[in-house]
Order: sequence, then structure tokens, then C-alpha cells
Amino acid sequence: MVRKRNWWLAACALALGAGCTEDPPAVVTDDDSGIVDTDTGTPPTDTGNPVKDTGNPVEDTGNPVEDTGTPPADAGMCAAGQSECSGACVDTTTSTANCGSCGNACGADQTCVAGTCTTPMTCPTGQTSCGGACVDTQTDATNCGACGMACGAGSACMAGTCRAVTMCPSGQTACAGVCVDAQTDNSNCGTCGTACPTGQACTAGVCAARMCPSGQTDCSGTCINTNTDAANCGMCGRSCTAGQTCTAGACIDGTTCPAGQTRCSGTCVDTQTDNTNCGACGMACASGLVCRAGACVMDVMACPAGQTRCGSTCVDLQTSGTNCGACARSCPSGQSCAAGVCTCATGQTLCGAACVNTQTSNTNCGACGTACPSGQSCTAGVCGITCPSGQTLCGAACVNTQTSSANCGACGTACRAGQTCSAGACACPSGQTLCGTTCVSTQTSSSNCGRCDNACASGQTCAAGACACPSGQTLCGTGASARCANFQSDRANCGRCGNACTTGQVCVGGGCRSGSAPANDQRTGATVINLAMPNQTLAADTTNAANDTTFPTCSCTSGQDVYFRFTLTAPELIYADTIGTAWDTSLFLQNSTGANITNAGTTNGRTCDDDLGFCGGGSVGRTSQILARLAPGTYYLVLSGCASGPAMIHFQHTAAGNGPSVQLNPTSTVQTLSGTTSGTGTSTSTSCTCTGGPDNSYWWVTCPSATAATFYATSCGTTTTIDNELEQRSPGRTAGPNVCNDDTGFVCGARATLTSTLPAGAGLHTVIADGCSAGAYQIRVGVGTCATGRTYCGTCIDPLTDNNHCGGCNRQCGTGTFCRAGACVTPPSNDTRTAATVIDTSRPASILSANTTNARNEGASSSCGCSRGNDVFYRFTLTAPEVVYADTIGAAWDTSLFFQNSGGTTITASGLTNGLACNDDGGLSGCSTTLQSQVMVRLDAGTYYLVLSGCSSGAASVRFHHLPVGNGALTALNAGSGQVLAGSTSGTGRITSTCCSGGPENTYYWYTCGAFAGGSFAASTCFRASWDTELDQRSAGRAAVATCNDDVGGSGIFACGLRSSINSTIPAGAGLHTLYVDGCTAGTASGSYSVNVTRP
Repeated sequence: MVRKRNWWLAACALALGAGCTEDPPAVVTDDDSGIVDTDTGTPPTDTGNPVKDTGNPVEDTGNPVEDTGTPPADAGMCAAGQSECSGACVDTTTSTANCGSCGNACGADQTCVAGTCTTPMTCPTGQTSCGGACVDTQTDATNCGACGMACGAGSACMAGTCRAVTMCPSGQTACAGVCVDAQTDNSNCGTCGTACPTGQACTAGVCAARMCPSGQTDCSGTCINTNTDAANCGMCGRSCTAGQTCTAGACIDGTTCPAGQTRCSGTCVDTQTDNTNCGACGMACASGLVCRAGACVMDVMACPAGQTRCGSTCVDLQTSGTNCGACARSCPSGQSCAAGVCTCATGQTLCGAACVNTQTSNTNCGACGTACPSGQSCTAGVCGITCPSGQTLCGAACVNTQTSSANCGACGTACRAGQTCSAGACACPSGQTLCGTTCVSTQTSSSNCGRCDNACASGQTCAAGACACPSGQTLCGTGASARCANFQSDRANCGRCGNACTTGQVCVGGGCRSGSAPANDQRTGATVINLAMPNQTLAADTTNAANDTTFPTCSCTSGQDVYFRFTLTAPELIYADTIGTAWDTSLFLQNSTGANITNAGTTNGRTCDDDLGFCGGGSVGRTSQILARLAPGTYYLVLSGCASGPAMIHFQHTAAGNGPSVQLNPTSTVQTLSGTTSGTGTSTSTSCTCTGGPDNSYWWVTCPSATAATFYATSCGTTTTIDNELEQRSPGRTAGPNVCNDDTGFVCGARATLTSTLPAGAGLHTVIADGCSAGAYQIRVGVGTCATGRTYCGTCIDPLTDNNHCGGCNRQCGTGTFCRAGACVTPPSNDTRTAATVIDTSRPASILSANTTNARNEGASSSCGCSRGNDVFYRFTLTAPEVVYADTIGAAWDTSLFFQNSGGTTITASGLTNGLACNDDGGLSGCSTTLQSQVMVRLDAGTYYLVLSGCSSGAASVRFHHLPVGNGALTALNAGSGQVLAGSTSGTGRITSTCCSGGPENTYYWYTCGAFAGGSFAASTCFRASWDTELDQRSAGRAAVATCNDDVGGSGIFACGLRSSINSTIPAGAGLHTLYVDGCTAGTASGSYSVNVTRP
């Protein structure tokens, strides 16, 4: 800048006479703008009034005015937005020396912003102050790379550069091109653009006040105590200077704290409220606690509206599963909290304390407490049968549709008669052909001989696909009238075809001769069958009978025939066979008018049979088997055939009930039958009470080769809800044809269970579903054979021991009982180890009353003979080593005794030279207890079990003795008088008595047998020890268990002094006994000794 400091001196030199003085002009024209003023060349006007010289020139102080380099401003010449302050033009909106007004200086660490002194923001490492906020310019989309550099829509700031964003990471949302977490982002809380107000934070997508502990303030996301924090003293961001401390929210100097505060580590704090110095310096409160009145207490911080503080957490009592309706009220597993109440999830129901789906729960099917029976599962709230893998539920039975002839490939698809189901397809057996609806062998079928529908003439049989008359017969006639005739006996073809005998003659040996026809040769003379008997054998002979009737569709029925008549008063199943007859028979039924009956009244029944039977074609030879369900009325049974002769007809009948009669094929695999009874019943039983309801029947026929078997039927464990009755009938059973059960003796309520024996051989059998009322039922049935001693109840079981079939099928023992000898009994209280009877070891001897009659074998065993019978347990605890003895002498049965440790392991070593840890018979050496037992062991401190078992069971008294073992040697003491025992004691004793006995001790033990008569015992250490001895003899079974002596005393030759001498009586009988050589004083009364002993 060009300075014009002395131009006026030149002016004075040019115009000295114009009154010029040395004073400078009043105005300086330099405005400090850098522009030099132009001299106009016009001097000031001379007014003619010179300035008066006062004679007092300005004093030179010798201190010239400092040239600051800033010339005074020309008045009125500061630029717009500036102000003159102390002769200088400044911007008071940014000048730190003149902030807002001249002379208003900002602090050293402050800046002037908009005319206000402001402490600059200190940002964390990696962040920059932009517009009053700390941001990360590497990721902030509004300040990307530098403050104010905003990214456009659809882009985000990555590494300080705006880049296009097409997809945000999981859990983030694109807001204005930036990926944010709307659950925690304060500017986009819950949704884009929803900013949280100052003082609030975004939590779970909802703006809520920051929850700092009482006495703290949220400063940039950190909870601060502004009363003591030097960086935020009194308010966030106010820092105290070096040397100052923050006290009560004010920065103060010095070391003296205000009243009520204490200086801790250079800072004044209120120890009544300071969390790090609570009550005293350095006493910090634990997490979740705050300082109040100088004590750390639970921090009861304010929770957002609708929440409650539980412990150290704010929760919503309306929805919290662990604080539902109230703190610490947890919902059970499977439940959730709604409106403060624990509830089950949609589709579930609270049953007891658990949420269950009543549509699928087997224990709560359809409703709480409705349990499905065994073998069924719950589907859509209804109990139903659950079939094993590979089977399908068809109706009420599980079947394999790959092999079931009644459900081949799919439920209800039945194979035709004779076909079998293989791989889900019906097929005739190998060697057979399907003719019409029946599988036949065209090699043997008289109706399909050689090919389908090629019927042989009456009496002919099919052999190798060709029709032929039986041996000894000849085909007579042609067409429909052709038939085989026996020239020896056929009255119509006697001796040759067409040679008919006259009336009253019979054909014998090929010649007609006069003879008597059987009484029942014609229908009018039919033999009446007495139906009072369910099973009978009818004698018949067709030798002299005529052929009066035929059954055209039933092969050979054109031979001589005889008639039997019977009348039914109720629906019945009728069975007849000629098994055992030596000639080719046929049987068929006719109604009261003589018409052939073709409808058997039940599926797979037969009203006429030549040779086929029910046991597979030809299995009954040339004999016959028929079965039909007939309504009340009169009927005829006709015996005919391809030949004639004597025959035995086995005739059986039984009630069919008012409902349907269905064929059954029972096997050892239990199958389930389902049905519904209705109407008025017709079957009654004399041995069961509830048989007045309607009844359905199931039938089956056994073959000649059938062996006796057990039949089992039950409605227990099924969906049956009516009071039902079951009855099994076998007319051929000699022990009684009918076996029934209603409710008696079983535990399944109004349901029923029965077992019966099916007789061997061919015959009719039925099971009838009856009851007190009508309704739906399920029955589980099976047939089986079991080994001796076992019973078939769907499977082979032992009725003597099976808790579910005790004494009979489905007789279940109740809780707390078990099956013994076919009866439910209550076991003794000490039947198991966990329930063992505790022995009082404060007494040396106990008599334990035991009874194993109703006990079980809990698997406890040993290696000493018979120890797997019924057993009971006794528990005892020793606090020091002891000898333990027990016996069962006097018991009337074969017992065994043994010991187990606390874990239930059998103890095998007695720890004694003559002991036994387990004994079945004979007892300890020399005792000969026969079948009773005797044991003796040395045991350390601990818990043990004494187990009573044996080869049988019964009542017993167990003698239990125990005596302590000293700290020294343990030695068996033999019987004898004048024995001298030598030894030495040392260490710390553990046995005390009424005599002085504080020293260490050695132990001598022995046992006596049951036959021991008692005797005297003596022991003495007189003249045998140099120290103060004590003797103690104990017999666990003696009233006064211990006899002891410390000092004998005496004088002269009898002066034993400090030595000891005892005499005692050993009680009679079996038991445990000990002798202790002890000392009077611990530490001094010990050493070597010998003792003279007499033991009986």
C-alpha cells in the first residue's frame, strides 16, 4: 500500500504565508483499500483567522506511536457486511475478536459462527464435522467424500464415492439411495424419512427416549453424569480447562470441594449419588445398580410408555413371554403372552399345563383328557387305527394291499374265489384258470374240465382235463340226462345202461331184487334232527335208497339219496360234513318245499358240496362240507353222491344273531373287527348277564388237520363305547360249546375279553358281538398256540407274572401292584433298593422282620447259589470301619443273604479270613445252617445294602449285628482256654468305652453258631504289659453289650496295677463278638502286650 503520511509539509513550504502550521490535517484520506487518493491541487481556503499559538507545543514523550500497519479507516468507507472496530473494518459474523459486536472476543478454542462464539465440535476418529454433525464421509450419502457432497437417488456412498445401489444387504432398506437399518437408523426409523426427535433413539423401528440411568444424560449416544464429567460439565460438550474439575455441573479450580462433596482422584464428587464413588471414594456400583443415599441400589430407570421395568430390562407385560402380566411370570413352554395372559398358539388348546393340538394329540384327541387306546392315533380329532409301515387302513382293519385278497391293490377290491393277491393284483394260483368268477383247475374241475364251462356229466369227475366216471361206474345217457351209473347198485341202470328195476326192487350186484329202502329214502320220511344238541353225528346209508332229487349245479348229486329234516326258531349257522366216509358223497340243502337252496346267506357259504369243501379244493377227498346262514323255518339236508353206501354226517349248528354273519379267518396276528349292532338281538347266553342287545356274528370253519388252539377276543383298548359282551361258540367243543364274557373280573369298564380253546379237527366256530345295548364296536381277535405255562392273549404271555394279563387276558394290575401267581398283589415297602428299609445302626443288634412272598426280583444277584428269587432290601450307614454280621437262622424256606455297596454292586470279598459276603446254604464255617444263610464282612465307613433273596420266598427274621473295628490289627479269635495273644498297639485309637480307653487298639473278633449254648469268657494283661492297658469285650446280641476293665489294682503277688482283667458271659445262639486291647491314655498307653484269653 502507498502511504501519504507527510504531503502537508510540502504544502506548507509552498504557502508559508498562508497561515500554515506544523499540525497535520484533521482527516487522513487513506481508507486502507489499496487505492491511492488523487490530489486535486486545490489548497484549503484561507479564512484569514490563523490559529493562535498557545506557546505550549505538544510534549514529546519519547514514545512514538507504533505503526500497526493498519491505517485508520476512512469514515464511511468499510465494505458492505463489515463494521469499523478500533479503526479497522471487520466482519462481526466471523471475527473471533469482534464476534457479533466490536470487542466481543471468543475464547481461545472457540470460533465465531453467525456472530456467536461457538466451541468447535470434536468428532471421533474417522468422522468429520459437517453442518454441526459428525459424519463418516466414507459412507454418508449426504456428505460423500467431503461435506455437502450428496449422492443422488438410487446410489450409496461407498469408500467416499457415490455408487449405484440395486440391492441392500439382508436386514437393510434403501432410503434415498442409501442402505440403512430401519430398526436402528435415527433418520429412517421404521420407514424411510421417519426421523427421531432430538433426545430420542431408534429401537426396534420405534423412536423412544434414550434410557439413561437416573442422574445421567445422553450425550452423543453416551450416558454421562454432567455433574461430574469434565468433558460435559453441566451440559453436553462443555469441557473444563486443565486443572479444573467438574463439580455439581460447574468447572471449578483448586483442591477444596463444595459443601456436601468429596474429592476422589482429583475430582469433587457427591458420594451420596456418584456411581463410581458410592458412599466413599472407589466404591463403584455394579452394573444395573445406581448410587442413592450413599448406597448402591437397583436402577429404576424410566421405561417408555406401555413398558415396565423388570429387573434391569424394560418389558411389555402384555406380550413378554417371561414377564406376562407381571414381572417374572413366565409362560409355560409352547405358550405365548397376549394381553398379559399366557395363551396357546392358534390351533392349540391348553390341556393341563401344556399346549396341545387336539386334532393330533394321542392323549388329548378332540378334547383334553380324551386318550386314544393303544394302537390308535389321533387324526382330525378322532382316534383311529394307526397301521404299521406297509399296511393300509381298510375299514377298521390294517391290511397289506399287496397281499390281501379282500383288498387287493386298494381297499374293497376283492379277488374272486380261489384267487390270491400278489403284488397288488389278483391272480389264480399256479395251475388254475379263472372261469367266470372262480379259479379252477381245468385238469380236475368237473364244471370246467379241460376248458372253462365244459361240464362233466352227473357223476363224472375230471382227471387230467378229461371227464370220466369213477372206477366201477359207466356213463349212461346223453346230453343233459347223461350220468355215471354203478351197474352194481343203480336201480335205473342195474347191470347195464337203461335196465331199471321195478318199484320195490333194489339193484344189488348188478341185478334187480326185492329189498327194503331206508326209512328216510324220500322227503316225506326224512329223519328229524334233534337241535337240542349243537353237535351230533347222523348215521346214514344210501345203499338201498333211490335217487329222488338232484342239485344240477353241484356236480355228482344224481346218486341214491336220503333226507334229514330240521326246524329253526331263530337265525342260525348250519354246518355239515361227511369227512371220514369211504365213498364219493355230496351234501346239499333244500327248503320246506323241496326246492334247492342256492343262497347261503353269508359270503363264501356253501349250500351244496361234492368234493370241494372249505379247506382248499380236494382237501376233504371225495367227502363234502357245507355251511349256510338260515332264517327261521323248516329245511332238509340231503345226502347223495356219485356212489352209495353207509356214511356218517357231522352236523353242527349255532345261533347267528339278528345282524350279519361275516366269514372270519383268524390267525396268530391279531386283527381288528369293526361293526355296529342294531335291532333286536336273537342270541342269548346263560352264563353272561348282558346279552339282551342286538348281535352280529363272525364264523369260520376249521379243516380236518386243524390242531387245538387258543382263541382270543377283546374290546379292551378299542373305540367301543357300548356295554358289550363277547361270546365264542364251537359246537364241537366237549367242555361246553359257549364261552362268554361281559365285564366281570376285568379293568376295561363295560368292555369284554375272553379266551377259549378251539377243538382240533373240522368244525364250525363263531364269535358273537353282543351287548346290553346297540351301537358301534371294535373287537381284536386272534388264534394262537403257546408253550406250556403260557397263554395266548394276542401274544403268548405268562398269566402268573404278566401285569397286563394277570390270571387272564387283559386283567391289568393297578398302580402300586404287580402280578404274582396270577393275582395282583401289593409288594412290600422295601421291595426295591430305592425304598430299602433303614437299619438303625445306633443299636449293635437288630431283628429285621422280612417277607418276600409278594416281592419281586429286582435283578439283584450274586455268585453264591440261589439269589435270583424274590428279594427285599435293607440300608445301613457306617461312620467308621466295622464288622457286620447277619443270618436267617430259623426261616422255613431256602434263603440267601448278600451285601451291596451304595451303587448297588454286589460285594464279593468279605475282608475277613473266615467271613462270607454272600451265602445261600450252610452258613459260616462250622455252623451248618442247612437251607438258611449266614454272612459276615468287614466294611469301611459308607452306605451299604443287605439283600434277602433265595430259591423261594416267605417270611423270615433276619438277625443283624455290627461292632466297631479299632485302628490296629483285626484278628479272628478261635475258641479255646488259656490262649496267649501277643501284639502291639500304636497310632490313634477310635474306640471308646465306659472304661479309660483313649489309646490305640487292636481288635479280635469271632462268631457263634445257632446251636451255641453260651459260655464264660476271660481275658487278662496282668504281668503281660508294661503300660496302662484296657480290655473291652463286646457281644452285639447281649443286653449289656460291653464288658471292660482298665486297672486291676491289688497288692503283693496280686498287684496287677495298671493292667486289665475281664470276665464276661457270651450269650447262647448265633451272633458277633469282639475283644479290644486298648490303652487308657492317648500317646502313652500303647505298646507291646500279651493277653491270656479263654473263649468258649
